[in-house]
Amino acid sequence: MTSESSRVNPDIESKLRGYLFGTACADALGRPVEHLTLEQIKEKYGEQGILEVPPGAFWTDDTQLMLVLARGLLQGAELELSELMDKIAGELVLWLDEPDLGAGATTRGAALSLKDGIHWSESGLNSKTCGSLMRIGILGFIFRNDPEKLIRVASLSGRITHTHPTADAASVAGAHAVKLALDGVAPEEMFLPLLRVTEGISKEFTEALKGSYDLAQSNLSDEEALPKIGQGWYADETFALAYFCILRYPNNYKKAVQTAVNITGDSDSVGSVAGGILGARLGIEAVPASWIEALKEKEILEEMVAPLFKKYLQVSENKFQVSEK
Repeated sequence: MTSESSRVNPDIESKLRGYLFGTACADALGRPVEHLTLEQIKEKYGEQGILEVPPGAFWTDDTQLMLVLARGLLQGAELELSELMDKIAGELVLWLDEPDLGAGATTRGAALSLKDGIHWSESGLNSKTCGSLMRIGILGFIFRNDPEKLIRVASLSGRITHTHPTADAASVAGAHAVKLALDGVAPEEMFLPLLRVTEGISKEFTEALKGSYDLAQSNLSDEEALPKIGQGWYADETFALAYFCILRYPNNYKKAVQTAVNITGDSDSVGSVAGGILGARLGIEAVPASWIEALKEKEILEEMVAPLFKKYLQVSENKFQVSEK
């Protein structure tokens, strides 16, 4: 029988912190420039754009909703899917009482439907915006050692708010990319696995993923290539833009995130997706200490580390016990 110590990557806790703080710091860096054009960003921050997280910075609804999903997982990641979705739906209802950090109409509308008693299987809206993708990465950590459940939970929990096939595919890709990052897979080597897990869900997403990969291999500059992918308001574009940035800078969290937020478009969402994936791959050491220090409520993230790590071990142990029977 395999020992527990050999089942768990020894630096997995660093990678969990890397995911949490990598997501939040990138989100906070992108927040001030979300609705600005690249030209406006340069006019305000200089030719290189915004480069540092300002003191007292706070994240947006991207990180807020990731934490909402995380709390649902803490309540029942080991449960059957329907029971787990009940927990996540309950947390989305509670979220309505939290401060409004800029959540989109789709997520808020779905949460209001849940509050009104509509079942989670019918609460989602036919929207391909990125609200499900931006919160989904934490699933890649919790279900890292159960990839089949990971994909099912990513799809089901995403569809609580966003039912469009493009958003569905992006949710699956976003969660699976974090799992691959934790496994030490380089961004370039993620391409085929991401194509496989999203196959047949959305042609639009598949084309965006392939386009992102091809552009990252091209001779175009970041500034020339990124607009060809889109602005990131829709889930396929959000993931494709984030993937482009981590393909270009697979070992440089800071540069990848700076590239991701200095765009005309959904800067905080593209940044948070890219930052979460690279943070999970490279660990907390890759996230600038000055960025972490600048976060206004970083203790909220730190308080999540121990319970999430414990839940990860529990889910992994349950999976291994089933596999060994």
